Amino acid sequence: MTDPYERPGHGPADPDGYLIEQTPDGYRWTRRADGRTAGPFRSREDAVVSAEADESA
Repeated sequence: MTDPYERPGHGPADPDGYLIEQTPDGYRWTRRADGRTAGPFRSREDAVVSAEADESA
């Protein structure tokens, strides 16, 4: 079975206003409005949870 992250349109979506990217040391998020970043996170899911928490803060 194909990894869902390798299939466009499949897998968890980036939170609105955030870009989740894989980096050499893990994952990070970038807030599109001001370019603020956080990370590295061990998994994409951890980065998404952090971005969602930042969004609601």
